Amino acid sequence: MTTGSKHVRGLIFVLLGATLWGIGGTAADYIFKNTPVTVEWYVAFRLSVSGIILLLAYWLFSRKQQPIRMDRRTLIMLIIYSLLGMTMVQYSFMAAIGYGNAAIATVLQYTGPIYIILWLVIRGFSKWRFSDIFIILGMITGIVLLATNGNLSSLIVSPKALIWGLVSGVALAYYTLHAQILLHRLHPLQLVGGSMFFGGIAMNFIHPLWQFDRGFEWTTPLVAILLLSVLIGTTLAFLLYISSLKHISSKEAGILGTLEPASAVVSSVIWLNISMGWYQVLGIAIVLGIALFISVGRKDKT
Repeated sequence: MTTGSKHVRGLIFVLLGATLWGIGGTAADYIFKNTPVTVEWYVAFRLSVSGIILLLAYWLFSRKQQPIRMDRRTLIMLIIYSLLGMTMVQYSFMAAIGYGNAAIATVLQYTGPIYIILWLVIRGFSKWRFSDIFIILGMITGIVLLATNGNLSSLIVSPKALIWGLVSGVALAYYTLHAQILLHRLHPLQLVGGSMFFGGIAMNFIHPLWQFDRGFEWTTPLVAILLLSVLIGTTLAFLLYISSLKHISSKEAGILGTLEPASAVVSSVIWLNISMGWYQVLGIAIVLGIALFISVGRKDKT
C-alpha cells in the first residue's frame, strides 16, 4: 500500500470513528429515555465489554509489534488513569446525556481544550497569549448561548446536564494529558482497553451488571440499539481512531475528530427529534469553531 493510500485510509478511519462516537452517544440517549437502564449500569457494561474486546484485539494483532511493558509504576499509573480519566470521562458524559441529551453533552465535552490550555500555561509548557483571552471568552459565550438560547434569565438546559457536561470537559482534559505520559510505556490498545477494563471493574462495585430490571420487556430493536451503542459506538470507534493514528498526524485526527459533536447533533435532531433554538445553534458553532481553531492554529512547546 502506497503512502498516499495509507493516508487516505487513515482519514477514512478517523472520520468513521468520530461519526460512530457521535451516533453512539445518541443511541445511549435513546436507551436512557426508553428503557430502565441507568447511567451507572450502562457505563459499567460499556467499559467492561469494550475493555475486554480492545485488550483481546491487542493480544491478537499488536502484541508481537509492542510487547507488554507493565511494571509496578506503570500499573499504578494505569489504574489512576482508569479511575480519574477513562471512568470519569465516560460517567460524566453519560450523566450529561441522561440529564440532557447527546447533542448538548457532546458539545459541552469539547470545552476540554480550554482546560488543557490553562494547565499547559500554569505548568510552563506554553506561553500565555493574547488570543487565549478571546478563546476562553468565546468558549464561555458559546456555553451561555447553548444553555440559555439567548435568554439569560432562564436555563434551557438542565443544570445537572450542564454541570456534568462541563465536568466531562475537565475529565477529558485530564484523560488527554495523562494519556501522553502512558503512551510512552503502553500500546494505545493496551492503554484504552486496560483503562476501560479497570474502569468496568470499578463501576461494578457501584452498580453490578447482574443487577437490572428483569421485569422490563426488551424488544429486539432495543437490544440491538444497546449492543450497537457499545460495540460500534464505543469499541469499533476507538479501534478506528487508534488505527488512524498510524497513517495520519495527531493534528489531522484532532481536526477531523470535531465531526463527533457534529454527528451527535445531527443524529439527535433526526433520530430523537431534538429541537434547538437559533442561539443554541450559534453557541454550538462557536464551541466547535474554537475547538477547531485550537487544533489547527495553536502551537505549544513539546
